Amino acid sequence: MALRPTASAVRNISLLRHAPRSTTTQLSTRGARYHSGTSSSVSPDELTHFSSLASSWWDPLGPSRILHLMNPLRHEFIASCLTESKPRSTSSHNSVSDNSASSNAQTNITTQPGLRYLDIGCGGGIFAESLARTIPPQPQHQQQSTAVSPDLSPITQASSILAIDPSPTMIKIATSHARADPLVHSHLQSGRFKYENTTLEALASPSPSSSETTTSTPQKFDIITLFEVLEHVDPHTSSPPSFLKQCLQLLQPGGWLIGSTIARSLPSYIVNQVIAEAPWPIGVVPRGTHEWGKFVNGDEVRGWVGKGLREIDGDVVYRSGESEGEGGMRWKCVGAMYFPGLGWKMVPGSEAWGNYFWAVQRGDRC
Repeated sequence: MALRPTASAVRNISLLRHAPRSTTTQLSTRGARYHSGTSSSVSPDELTHFSSLASSWWDPLGPSRILHLMNPLRHEFIASCLTESKPRSTSSHNSVSDNSASSNAQTNITTQPGLRYLDIGCGGGIFAESLARTIPPQPQHQQQSTAVSPDLSPITQASSILAIDPSPTMIKIATSHARADPLVHSHLQSGRFKYENTTLEALASPSPSSSETTTSTPQKFDIITLFEVLEHVDPHTSSPPSFLKQCLQLLQPGGWLIGSTIARSLPSYIVNQVIAEAPWPIGVVPRGTHEWGKFVNGDEVRGWVGKGLREIDGDVVYRSGESEGEGGMRWKCVGAMYFPGLGWKMVPGSEAWGNYFWAVQRGDRC
């Protein structure tokens, strides 16, 4: 992990062409949504640390370069989940856009086929923006249909995305960068893609007085993503089990909760904290990015989501293949390793060594 990515690796870090960088637009934080009575899983120290990286977030050779290189693997893992089992409803969802630029604010509601995504801890938008590029352009005359549009990406089948982050600085950077791409900007305008400065806790417990909601019932999603988030949950105000349960409560029956994190083992300590956070030219991430005690193992995640689903839905039946019984919880987990010059690769069996992807599909019996 001691080498800078090669020029060819940089060109191939995405499915994903990067739009021109533009971080000069001054954006309002009007959309920030926090509730005074709602505790947060966000550590103030972590928030300060990641906000300090905002200006270089979209530099593929900067402090976040490892995340840029990992991004295609995120899409690959999502595709593998959807290949195994699609959410119950690849059906139509409402997409809401608040045209606040108009003196007479209007709300446009359109019906979109496909999957509704929630990206938690979106940071500067590396994954969220790449996901938005998989949404097909808005047709001039939207037809009412519950069938999956043939124009939907075969990889993500995304029709809408809500990306949230507790850092207003990160949301500003993400929104500004997204506006530089005409297709992504059109999705922002239509409401099919939205950034929001809020926390999971606030989203799961919407305020009845919020101008952005007309009901206190949380919205549900077909796919919820937690990429490099779980190891940053503040243990003083929350815990990974309670955090995951809140995520599952926002998940549609049959939907997928998909994430990536780091195992808590000796190899991961050496690679992800000692080596990765060493001074340049050895290190690849800023010092203070990781705390080994917050790393979580795959069997722990599986146990926590299983317990959470039992509390939400009742008895949980584990299943791992299409031949298993209907209605149960599906679990999958695979390790990922970074090879200098080659990038990130899935390495089954390496889950305990360091980075890994995991996913759970909520049973569709509820």
